[in-house]
Amino acid sequence: MNARRWLVDPPSGYPWRAVLVALVVVWATLIAGTLAIDAAWEWRTTQENPRYARFPGTCYWSGDARNYMRIAINGYTDYTPWLGPFHFTYLNDRSWWPLFPNAVALAIRLGGGMCASRTVNGIAFLALVPLFQGLTGERRWWRLAALAALPFGAWLYVGEADTFFLALSAALVWICRQGARWPVGAGLGALAGGALVGLAKPNGLALIPALVVWAAVLAIRHVRVASGVGQPRWRRALDNANPGWTPLLGALGIALANAWWLYQTSGYYPFYVLVMQRALWWREFDPGDAASFARVFRGAVAYARAGLINMNELQRLVELAAIAFALALSAARLPPRWAGSRADAIPLHWRIGILSMLLLMFLSGQSHSIERYTASNVFVVLAWHRLVFGTPEGPGAWRPTTFPGLIRWTWLGLGPALWALSFLLLGWRPLGS
Repeated sequence: MNARRWLVDPPSGYPWRAVLVALVVVWATLIAGTLAIDAAWEWRTTQENPRYARFPGTCYWSGDARNYMRIAINGYTDYTPWLGPFHFTYLNDRSWWPLFPNAVALAIRLGGGMCASRTVNGIAFLALVPLFQGLTGERRWWRLAALAALPFGAWLYVGEADTFFLALSAALVWICRQGARWPVGAGLGALAGGALVGLAKPNGLALIPALVVWAAVLAIRHVRVASGVGQPRWRRALDNANPGWTPLLGALGIALANAWWLYQTSGYYPFYVLVMQRALWWREFDPGDAASFARVFRGAVAYARAGLINMNELQRLVELAAIAFALALSAARLPPRWAGSRADAIPLHWRIGILSMLLLMFLSGQSHSIERYTASNVFVVLAWHRLVFGTPEGPGAWRPTTFPGLIRWTWLGLGPALWALSFLLLGWRPLGS
């Protein structure tokens, strides 16, 4: 059988061949990326102390992986790894939401060993392939395999909760799309799925505005046909068949789960909700102050232009790249459009989901890890995938001699380039401290 023909699925039915091939490619890329991150970390840390090499970077040292592993092994002990002033840099156990460390603890009990966090992370990463196939309707394997090179996606290779959160968010969005077909079942599923998203990371709070706007748009469309069926609009808005209930229940699930976690930690100072901000990283700029915000990044650009860049300034430049990337996605395909171009609309709630993430960053006074939050935001990934690959009904042209084709290749090239930028922050430190 011709290999190329085998990779092409029939026009109807589930594209299992494309999904299986994409899974193999994503798995191989995940292995290669993990080895690269571990090697980079080991190269750096063994110069300080060879004993660091006993623990791989992706499942212990990089990012917050060691905190999740400590909680998975010992539970929430409220142990602080630092005897300096509270709330400055080192976070207490309860600053990490509970679902991922409990999943890691289960993997340890099943024989996952000291890299169980990386195992759970890898399972979530592979789950992204069928999840995004369901969300995008894509039937070509390489367009699904592109998930392995998501912009800033090097963070998704580390055994922490970002990939786990992204997979749960994608599942929640898929459930919300089923509201028109199975309104009651999808609504209950969205409520449960929202609760899981809310217990995975506090980033879920940034999804609530998008889900509420999505619910409003669906409800308005549903109510507009009320006059045609001879039913009062208020009754049609409240009936079970309204698909807007599903994303609204998903948002409710996220809100309830976060409220529960904040409430149950409120007896552990400093975790009362009003002082949670003090338990996070230091404020890098004055919250809500555009001038202070711009000053942080203007300094990083000035250092880079003067050839004085170090890892701290590289971090700022990566954060700036993530902010510009997310803003570009949120503004993509807005009118006026290039004459004769395709109108692959970016839904309003996708834009809201991206902008609410940036707004939370701006109002918190902290841009730290915004590149991780960008890579793990389901609406960022959906918008990027649509701009690059279009839709199955309108995939668009790829000729670089045309303006749309050039833009498409540029967006596609951003994936590996921005992946590499985030890779530099994962322990290699090529620019020194």
